[in-house]
Amino acid sequence: MQANESHPIQTEPQDMPDIREEENDELMLSEDEITSLGKAQLADKLEEFLKLEDIQSFSGMVRTIKDRFDELVKEEYQLKLKRFLQDGGIESDFTPAPDPLDKKIESLYKIFNKKKVGQREQKEKTAQENLSTKKLIIEELKELLKGADSFSKSYNKFQALQSKWRSTGDVPQKDVRTLRENYHFLVGKFYDIVKISNELRELDRKKNLELKTELCEKAERLIEEPSLKKSLDGLRFLQETWRETGLLSRELNDTLGQRFKAVADKLYERKKEHTILLKQQQENNLAVKQALCLALETLSVSDLSSLKACRDASGKAEAIWAEWQKTGFVPKSDKGECWKRFKKARQHFYDTLDLFYANQRREFGQNLQKKTDLCLRAEAIQESTDWSSSAEELKKLQVEWKSIGSVSYKDSDKIWNRFRKACDYFFERRTLHLEAKENTLRGNVQAKESLVSRMESLQPSAELSQSLEELKKTQEEWTALGEVPLRENDRLNNAFGKAVENFIERTRVLTPVEDKIFYRLKYEQLLKYPQGQEKLKKLRSEIQVKINKLQTEVNQLENNLSFFGKSKNSSPIIVEYEQKLLESKQQVQELQRELKYIPSI
Repeated sequence: MQANESHPIQTEPQDMPDIREEENDELMLSEDEITSLGKAQLADKLEEFLKLEDIQSFSGMVRTIKDRFDELVKEEYQLKLKRFLQDGGIESDFTPAPDPLDKKIESLYKIFNKKKVGQREQKEKTAQENLSTKKLIIEELKELLKGADSFSKSYNKFQALQSKWRSTGDVPQKDVRTLRENYHFLVGKFYDIVKISNELRELDRKKNLELKTELCEKAERLIEEPSLKKSLDGLRFLQETWRETGLLSRELNDTLGQRFKAVADKLYERKKEHTILLKQQQENNLAVKQALCLALETLSVSDLSSLKACRDASGKAEAIWAEWQKTGFVPKSDKGECWKRFKKARQHFYDTLDLFYANQRREFGQNLQKKTDLCLRAEAIQESTDWSSSAEELKKLQVEWKSIGSVSYKDSDKIWNRFRKACDYFFERRTLHLEAKENTLRGNVQAKESLVSRMESLQPSAELSQSLEELKKTQEEWTALGEVPLRENDRLNNAFGKAVENFIERTRVLTPVEDKIFYRLKYEQLLKYPQGQEKLKKLRSEIQVKINKLQTEVNQLENNLSFFGKSKNSSPIIVEYEQKLLESKQQVQELQRELKYIPSI
């Protein structure tokens, strides 16, 4: 319906900036922006939304935030599980440490939903109540237009209905336009029907002037409000009130309209400045995130061929991800390209890690099989009493063990403890055996030292057979004593052999025997001891060397004597040479006789 042209309905100044369209720009996020957020930033956004008076318009965004949160929880779970498995864990044993942020976001989401439902129900209820109130006002205006009351009374009632209409809040959106058109049509009709006088019209306009002047003053105070959001929310409310306020003269309407618009312009400029700063910060954030993309791309193509390199790279990737999540939003003009680039680099990095760990798990499995085989071989000989060869075999297995690469963390201690247990068991048994043997050997040393002393002090009998019997008995006793430590073996054998030789020499002095019997007895005794053959060979060689040397001397002496035989006055020298020649020949004969009795070996 159209109102009378003399009573214009639209009193809002033209080109008035509508703040409502931009008041939530900073809070509104695209899906790509939400996807690029970390859990801490998601929690901050939820808390920010919960502080708003009207959260209905953010329901879809909060649902997207919750979906993104669920994705992050799943991603983190899979990442932690991968690390657990890479370190050798078993999936059934995996229980990730709780993240306080998870509980916080779940709690915030529940609070948001509860508040949203409460606000929606309350808003719907209030809107219905306001609808009923405004419908009642329209009905009362209709009754007023029937003219049952006096003009003065009708006008007072008309003003009261106008005031009540302005103070009544929002109604359901579908009813706004119809209600407003009906209201303004009836207001216009009231002026037409009652044919209000100029004086009364001026009175009405004076009242409207007071109201709109007050709205301008309230708007101007908003300029000093530190919070841009509060000032814009306040201006939006004043704009709604301005629209519902009655008529003015065209001149005053334009003047106050420009005054009110000037405030809106200043706040709009303030918002534009804030938006410029925000965009600059977003450009800075974009530069930071592009640098993080480059860092992650560089990391994803680095050398990841060792466990240490992969672990170091994982730490760097996590630090890059943490820095990404701390960095704020980027310009909407980016259209999510930076996030797509980062996500692609991150996926490539973890694909590379997965490939390495898959190869490593395969290698770990092969190494585990090799080490298990070594365990079986070690366990097969752990009960052995072949101390020397088994010890050598186990030492070889230990060297082979060191040459085999690593196994998974979960198997490392288990397989090593199994192998070490088998080795330790054998060597502990061998140690006990060797300690017992060492005690026996030490006892044998003392017994043999005692027997050497007895042999050294043993006096031969006048009867050769008796001395030989005593010697045989002592030698049998020596042999029966058994082993001694290797380091003592030569010393004791040499000492006993020397004592036997001395005994034989003493026997020869006390009981003369033929050289043949003496040497045979002497060398037979020598052959009874370790390295006896070597000693006989050495003795034969030494005797032969002595014979050769003496034979040389004999030849020289004979040559000298032939020379002196032609000289005069050389009798003393000849006598001396002849004596030496005789002694040398006797020594040669004696050595040759002894050499003859040394057994051929």
